[in-house]
Amino acid sequence: MQKNKIIAVWGNHNSGKTTLAAKIANELSKKKKNVILVLCDNITPTVSTILPLTDAKNQSLGELLSSIQITQESILQKCITLGKNDYLSVIGYLHGENERTYAKYSKERVVDLFILLKHLADYIIIDCSSLVSYDILSRTALELADQVIRLISPDLKAISFYDSCLPQFAERKYNLQNHMKVLSNVKYTMPTDSVANRFGGVPLEIPFIEEIEKQYLEGRLFESLADKKSQDYVKAINEIIAIIEGAKELPEKVKEKRQFNNPLKGFKWMRGAK
Repeated sequence: MQKNKIIAVWGNHNSGKTTLAAKIANELSKKKKNVILVLCDNITPTVSTILPLTDAKNQSLGELLSSIQITQESILQKCITLGKNDYLSVIGYLHGENERTYAKYSKERVVDLFILLKHLADYIIIDCSSLVSYDILSRTALELADQVIRLISPDLKAISFYDSCLPQFAERKYNLQNHMKVLSNVKYTMPTDSVANRFGGVPLEIPFIEEIEKQYLEGRLFESLADKKSQDYVKAINEIIAIIEGAKELPEKVKEKRQFNNPLKGFKWMRGAK
């Protein structure tokens, strides 16, 4: 069984990337696996939203990437620990920072970072930016990841996003066919079957859960879920983790439809609309 894996979580805007990445990282750490959660977004830095009460001065991912040399020691210095959880740490851009806060860095620097991270933890969970075309950190993560979890919101906006984005990653090195496709934030009123068919079938679903929305808004994503209504989410997370750990096979891959000239075709709920 392969150890020391890089897991990239990617998806369209508002698909729940950060929430899923945090939940997966937390669950793996409960199994006494060393986990580092990397938050890529430098447009809306995420550290302050998922760890609002944590003092993270001088522990910036941007400062690390812009330093003269990256070492295992310098990475550990930038990692933010989570109090009682000795197995999980977080690294990302800090509140108020942006893409111009630090000097630009090369792809080679990002590759060095990921190689060093892989030697420091059992699992590196990367919360990728949706704007991978403009973010070399997220784009390199999609290339180097041992597993990419691709979140898809069950709506027309997600279809539009992927129709524009996926052709940019058609090279074999991105291994699109091996992405773990997941419908995310699913509500019973959404056209899940129509969207899933558009992507050649999406066997995994994560339901929208009010308790998780509340945790996100209150900065408590690393807490366990207590509501009985959240059990379907817990079940979905456990299934994804089983695939990550190699205890379960990735659902059968189905070729996606590259041509979809009419995005409304097949949406039964839209029939009859003018």
